Amino acid sequence: MSAHGVLIVDDEVKLCRNIAIKLEKEGYTTYQAYDGKSAIDLVRKHPISVVLLDYMLNDMTGLDVLSVIKREKPNTIVFMLTAYGNIESAVMAMKGGAADYFNKPVELRKIKEVVDSVCRTLPTGESSEDTIIFANEKMKQIRRVLEQVTPTDAIMLLLGESGVGKTALAKWIHQYSHRKDKPFVCINCASIPETLLESELFGYAKGAFTGAAESRPGKFEAANGGTIFLDEIGEISPAMQAKLLHVIEEKTVTRLGSHASLKVDVRILAATNKPLKQLVQQGRFREDLYYRLNVVEIEIPPLRERREDIPLLVEQTLRKLNEKYGKTISISSELMKMLLNEPWPGNIRELINTLERMHILKESGTLDVQDFAVRQPVAYRRPVWEEIPLNDRLQDVLDEVEEHLIREAIRRAGGNHTKAAHLLGISRNTLIYKLKKMRRP
Repeated sequence: MSAHGVLIVDDEVKLCRNIAIKLEKEGYTTYQAYDGKSAIDLVRKHPISVVLLDYMLNDMTGLDVLSVIKREKPNTIVFMLTAYGNIESAVMAMKGGAADYFNKPVELRKIKEVVDSVCRTLPTGESSEDTIIFANEKMKQIRRVLEQVTPTDAIMLLLGESGVGKTALAKWIHQYSHRKDKPFVCINCASIPETLLESELFGYAKGAFTGAAESRPGKFEAANGGTIFLDEIGEISPAMQAKLLHVIEEKTVTRLGSHASLKVDVRILAATNKPLKQLVQQGRFREDLYYRLNVVEIEIPPLRERREDIPLLVEQTLRKLNEKYGKTISISSELMKMLLNEPWPGNIRELINTLERMHILKESGTLDVQDFAVRQPVAYRRPVWEEIPLNDRLQDVLDEVEEHLIREAIRRAGGNHTKAAHLLGISRNTLIYKLKKMRRP
């Protein structure tokens, strides 16, 4: 039985029961309420992780109930159910602290998938970067593959840009495998010097080198019975590739300085942000090792291609940060819109770091657009004067820079001219004047 409680709040009794039956089959503890007052009482009395809340109730609005829940139980995740699916109601719900909303008639399968995704991130003790969300269609496809492959011992290769969540996904695979009660050992192959990587992976015997006063097991032995995650596998040398291939084929390791082979029973997960197939074609990565690692290949899309995941990632990250720092901080709908429009080249890691920076610098209340604008780190770039052609007129250059800044501010503000003017430190009237000037032929 799942430790997570789910409350369904709707004056349609049949809908409540259908959702409850669906979730109970998946092991959730469910509670049902048909009006706002009963819902609030249940949240106060029971350990409820997720609330599915109707927008219109008989005795009060869903927004009223949402307000009470977020005030008294800020870590509870709330999804709105509404037949009034318009932008205004969505913005109001998100501003009030809802993670997302479903339009009626609801799909039970979709509700189950979202509740699953959220509850997988809820156990305490995990880091923010361990959050895995499967809201996006590409991520749902990945999950369907994982549900088939995870119970097996198949070697898996995880591909994707830095920060997309490869380590988190590796932990997820281990947690839902039959090896979950055994060790999960992670090693970043790129962070360890080549001269030390062999002893880290395979261990060493006493006297193997100066200072080796006693034998020490390596990561493969430490992971025996469980899972070893080889991150940045594309960085290892040809010599190390050959030794790793031997371990995969023989299921044995030999400590540095020893001739004895030791049996190991581990599942291997590997990851890289490098185009491994291209490295094979260039002769920089062994083809036989590539095919050994590539039994099942999972390519995790960058965050910019799965923006549906961002609201859930934000909600989960803020929940964890509130627990960590003892605060009650939420996010405005305006800032949420801005985060949805960001390119996030650093992916989930960049999003989480941005949220934590804003959270730390905010005493209380709601994170808003100005918090994001003020807290943004300034990346190094060449001085602008180094990029100006000497034959350009100064006014032309200034106009070009001003136009770029205005367009960027409007993009960050989600098209809101008042917010954009605030970001630029000018009045709205001044911004409108400059926009008109920009549009003149």
